[in-house]
Amino acid sequence: MYYLTKNGNFIFKNTKHNVKKYITPLITDTHMHILGFGEKLLNPDLEKLNTEQIQKIIIDKLNKGEDKVILRGWSNLKMDLDPISKNIPIILIRRCGHIAIVNSIILEKLSKEIDNKYIDFKNKIIKEKALEKFYEIYGYFSDIKGAYKKATKYLQSKGYGYVHSDDLHGIKKENLPFNNEMKILEKVAINNFDELRNYYNLKYFEKFKSVKLYMDGSFGGRTAFLREKYNDSKENGSILWHKEELKKVIEFCENHNLHLCMHAIGDKAVDIILESFNDLKPNNFHRIIHASILHDEQIKMIKKHKLILDMQPQFFDSDKEILESRLGKRKKLTYRFKDLYNEKIPMFFSSDAPVEMPDWIRDARILNNLGLPLNYIIYNLTYFPEFIDGFDREKQFLIFKENPFEKLTIPYIGGKNDI
Repeated sequence: MYYLTKNGNFIFKNTKHNVKKYITPLITDTHMHILGFGEKLLNPDLEKLNTEQIQKIIIDKLNKGEDKVILRGWSNLKMDLDPISKNIPIILIRRCGHIAIVNSIILEKLSKEIDNKYIDFKNKIIKEKALEKFYEIYGYFSDIKGAYKKATKYLQSKGYGYVHSDDLHGIKKENLPFNNEMKILEKVAINNFDELRNYYNLKYFEKFKSVKLYMDGSFGGRTAFLREKYNDSKENGSILWHKEELKKVIEFCENHNLHLCMHAIGDKAVDIILESFNDLKPNNFHRIIHASILHDEQIKMIKKHKLILDMQPQFFDSDKEILESRLGKRKKLTYRFKDLYNEKIPMFFSSDAPVEMPDWIRDARILNNLGLPLNYIIYNLTYFPEFIDGFDREKQFLIFKENPFEKLTIPYIGGKNDI
């Protein structure tokens, strides 16, 4: 048997079976929303449905007596939900998770609770902080335990054993249904510095060791914060954190040994992070999730501050249709996997489920086609995230019939009795 070591090499060990197979730890998805992914598996996906089909799903749910309807997955949709119901809250969340269509009862409630710049009353659309406020008021999950069970079963069947997740939206830590079936690093999502201090006082960080914040939104929703205006809009996106408050969070995480994960898709959002890091010069490892559009000078600064980039390979394919219309010539600055590899920027790879379906083999092939070597890809999907999450990776394994550093084939999952 050939075992992948923490140094990134395969070494031969005599075992009771002693066959020529290659053993690696199970896969880590370093950025997803495991409960949101489970909800996606439990509910119809709106991605390929037309308006009439979506209406039927909503009406069926209302006829069953549900007190709210939450569905997710559309990309391009214009729909007025009021004719279906003005009394029962209905929300259709875009696949990116940063923008949603709602009915009037939700608009009326949110307009009293949140800055109206996050609400488009004419088109009955909410985004970013209004969406977070919706979760706070109405909740998000229809079946938390069922969602976790469904997501865990799916992930295990695909060879995943470890997840860095983001689920504390509209629920408390006591509501999390996690068990030992899946090793989960939970990121505590915050909307402002006061929330961070409140979570600390509530002793969240006795259990959780990571903080998550959203600097901006998404390309699809035109809410990623850009240096220049969108190619198809007069706006340049939304910024959710300003530099001085971000610096307070960075200092807090440094002082309390917390790993900070910062969602930043647009180049201007990344600028604010890098300016903050340049001012503070943190010692610990922290992470930018997405970093979807990067300039050469930003890559140099990322390297200087030893920031980890948590990247989603499938976005390279799924965003192709919108990058031209959203960014024009700037699309050449997006998803620079090969450049980041060449510059030795530490990278994690993830799905951002439920935005994308977790499929590490698909992701590995995308990265390999972009010029990243298989040994680097496999190591970063297995052992590399251990230095952040600290999880033992010696209990279950992926067993390959061929050397995955040379040829990627579909492995089977085994335990110590199989090797």
